[in-house]
Amino acid sequence: MANLINLASGDHLNLHVEGQILVSESFKNGKTRQTQKEFASIDEAQKACAKKEWESLKKGYVLQNADAKAGEVTLHIYIGGGYTGALAFVGAEGELFVYKCGGYKEEDSVDFLTRLGADGAIRGDIVLPKPLAWHAERAGENLLLDLDHDIFKFNLQMGEFTNVFKELKIKRNGDITSFICASGKTVAFAAYGQIYLLKDGVFSSLVKYETDSGCGAAFCIALSTDGMRLALSCKQNEIKILSTLNGEILNEIKEDFGVLSDVCFLKDGSLLGREYYEGGLVCFDAAGSRQTPVWMRDECAKAQKIRVSADGSRLALISYDKARIVDLKSGKLEREFSLEHIVRRCEAKFERINGEEFLAVRTDYGCFSLYKI
Repeated sequence: MANLINLASGDHLNLHVEGQILVSESFKNGKTRQTQKEFASIDEAQKACAKKEWESLKKGYVLQNADAKAGEVTLHIYIGGGYTGALAFVGAEGELFVYKCGGYKEEDSVDFLTRLGADGAIRGDIVLPKPLAWHAERAGENLLLDLDHDIFKFNLQMGEFTNVFKELKIKRNGDITSFICASGKTVAFAAYGQIYLLKDGVFSSLVKYETDSGCGAAFCIALSTDGMRLALSCKQNEIKILSTLNGEILNEIKEDFGVLSDVCFLKDGSLLGREYYEGGLVCFDAAGSRQTPVWMRDECAKAQKIRVSADGSRLALISYDKARIVDLKSGKLEREFSLEHIVRRCEAKFERINGEEFLAVRTDYGCFSLYKI
């Protein structure tokens, strides 16, 4: 059963499949209408149901499912298509800020952050100072945004953007790498060969870095759950673990694992990485020795995207339209479920809303969703 509501008009639409029949029930202007359409097979009826759901989302309806069980969607809302790779979003104060592409047919077109309530209500669009949002993280009362390799700070209370590059007098060079990561009250960002920290509202320079090629595709940083260590992967077959207190190199991992596009710290202090070209996963214990956790086998040995929960206890492995959630305490695959309304790519994060944890997903087909964990 798909329950959709137009929050502006109050109209409702319920869709469900009974055998080979698609049943549509609409509630509009105090009147109820039901239609039925039979298809040649159950599969065709289900496809027709998904198509009608998508058409309704594009017309301004929101799918809400308050009774969702673990692994089921609780919210679908249409945002609009995004440029490949630029699908950033971030949660703050019970709201969600989702990147929306404004289009590139006109020279003066702009991009936005769409501000959403947890129920899917659109609370406005915030015009971005620059297009293409690659990364977005929360930093206290601010959001930190990577807008096409420039870092901007957005104050949630004042609604104002600040160009961090101008504030810190950062000079651009040929190295176009950029990345933002966060853990607790600490946020780190890398740009043009330098890593910076933002903590308690204050920026500080941590350490310089050099990449193999100056290309940002295979480049990533990550903070440990306590914010005291930073993992830097900017060269093939190499990961550096740095102290966020002074930039001291605590450990260097050098093995034959190629180039990485994702790294994350797990709760036990180990480090997980995703290989850029093939998507294979590599894991190292706190001392830097390579290991193979019990869960990292078969379908969980590869992923297109890896995300860890804020407390480091859960891991999400995203492979095309499939999400797998690993309980890192037990070392078991907790559940797997399909992601809907996706073409090829998505952005995913664990988000805690009103005390409950969800997997939030922004797809390249233009949908933003919450899945119950």
